[in-house]
Amino acid sequence: MGRMKEIYMRVMHENDGQVPEEMTIADMAHMKELEIYNWEEYEREQEKIRLYRVKQENPREITKAAQIREFWEEELRQGKNRRLKENQQ
Repeated sequence: MGRMKEIYMRVMHENDGQVPEEMTIADMAHMKELEIYNWEEYEREQEKIRLYRVKQENPREITKAAQIREFWEEELRQGKNRRLKENQQ
């Protein structure tokens, strides 16, 4: 099998049989380098890399971005908990 086909198959396997629409060939190559084939994990890793670069350039901005990200992550967790409680009742 060709390398790109192997990566494609791995990506499909890790993403419930689908290839994310926004994924590019460059993303596939970078996923192989990182050995991360799940799209959500890959996006998280990209965000960490982006935040690291921003932190190097402007340390004050990173604090604001991290606070906003933490706020929305907490909101998502609470939303999931609310949905679980509603489904259990």
